[in-house]
Amino acid sequence: MVKCAAKLQPGAFTGSAHCGDSNLVLSVAQAREGRLVALKLLVHAFAGPVLALLADSVGRRPVLLLGLGGFTVAFGLFASVAGLPVIHGSQSVMCMSFIVEGCTSAFDVVFLSVLADLAKSTTDRVTCFSVLYGVGAFGHAIALCFAARILRWELKNYAPVWVAMTMGMAGVTMLVLLCIPESLPSAQAKLRPQKLTLSKVMTSTAVQMRFLISNRFLQIWLTAVLFKSLAAGLGSIYASFTLAAYAWKPGDWQAATWPFEMISMGSLSLLGPLAARKRPESVISFTSIAGILTHGCQILAPFSALALVGPHLFSGLLAFARPVSAAFLSSMFPASQQAKVQALAHLVHDCGISVSMATFSGPWLFRPHLQGWDAARPFLFAGLLAALGNSMKLLLVQRMLRTQVGKPQMEMVSVSELAHASSKAVEADMAELTEC
Repeated sequence: MVKCAAKLQPGAFTGSAHCGDSNLVLSVAQAREGRLVALKLLVHAFAGPVLALLADSVGRRPVLLLGLGGFTVAFGLFASVAGLPVIHGSQSVMCMSFIVEGCTSAFDVVFLSVLADLAKSTTDRVTCFSVLYGVGAFGHAIALCFAARILRWELKNYAPVWVAMTMGMAGVTMLVLLCIPESLPSAQAKLRPQKLTLSKVMTSTAVQMRFLISNRFLQIWLTAVLFKSLAAGLGSIYASFTLAAYAWKPGDWQAATWPFEMISMGSLSLLGPLAARKRPESVISFTSIAGILTHGCQILAPFSALALVGPHLFSGLLAFARPVSAAFLSSMFPASQQAKVQALAHLVHDCGISVSMATFSGPWLFRPHLQGWDAARPFLFAGLLAALGNSMKLLLVQRMLRTQVGKPQMEMVSVSELAHASSKAVEADMAELTEC
C-alpha cells in the first residue's frame, strides 16, 4: 500500500506493487505498522481492565464472544482494505480495525478466569495454566511457520489471506457460541449481574493511583517494568531490519526464529520447577543480568545476523523467570491489594509497549538504508532502556535480600511457597474486582 514515483522493475519484489524503492517501502510500512500497533495496545491498556470487570460481573462467555466477534470484524475490515478498490489502502479504516481489536481483546484474562473457575485446587490450576501457556506457545510457533510460508510467496495482494482468516475466526466464534458453556458460578445461576458504571470505573482508577503513590516498592518495580517495556518495541523492527541489513527474503526471520516459542515452552516446563525451589531474589537477579547482556550483544546486530538471532533465541530460555517474578510481586501484597497491583502492572506494561512500538518503528530510529554503527542506533537505545529497567529491578531485589539476611528470625520461603500462598489471595481478589 506504499506508493512512490520510483518505478517497479520487472521481476523485482519491493513489498509494494506501487513503489520500486525497497528502502522507502520498508521505512514507510514499518512506521505505519508501529503507529497502528501502538494505537491498538494503547486502547487495550485502558479497555483491558474494563473487560476484566465485565468478565467478573456478566460472565466469561459474553466477553469471550465479544473478543472473537471483534477480531472477526477487524479481519473483515483488513480484507476490505486490501481487496476493495473503493477503500483500498484507507488509513482510517485500518485505524478502525486496530481500535476494534484493542477494545475487544481480553482472551488471556478470560481463558485464565475460565480455568480458575473449573480448577478449584491450587495444583489443578497450576497444571491448567501450564497447559494453556504451552498450547499458546505451540500455536504461536505454528503461526510463525505459516507466516513464513505466506511471506515467501511474495503476494501482491493479501486480501485472500485476510478473507480466509475472517472465515476461520467466524467459525471459532460459532463454535464457542454453540459448544462452550458459561463457567462463572453467578452467571450459571442466572443471578442479576452487577452494573458496571463509569463512576465505578473512575473510583477504581482513583483507588489504584492512591495506592501507587503510597507504596515505594511498587513505584520502583513499575518504573523498572516501564523501562523494560519501552525497550521491548525493538522486536517490532526485527523482520524489517533483516530485510534491509542482511538482504533476507520475506519470511526468513520468522523461519529462523520460530523455535523461540518452543524454547520458551521448554524453559517453563523444565527450568520452571527448578527455579521454583530457589529464592525468588536470586532468580530475578540472574535473569536481570542476563537481560542486560542479551541486549548488549544485539548492539552488534548490524555486523552479524548471529548477534540478532542468537540473543533472541537465548531470551526464550529466560521464560522460566516469568512465573517467578509474578509470584514474587504477588507475595509483597495482601489479598485486598492483589487486583490493584495486577491492574497497575498491566497498565504500565501496555502503555510502555505502545509508546515503544511507535518509537522504534519511526524514522528517527529505524532507517533501512543505514549501515554499520549508524544502523545500531535502535539497538543502542533499547540496550540503554533494558539496562536501566533490569538494573533497577536487580538493585531492588538485592536490597530486599540484604534486609532479609539481616533478620534471621524471618522465615525464608521459596517461589513455590509464595505462589501457593498467593493463589488464594488472587482467588479472593476476583470477588473484589466484581465489587469495585
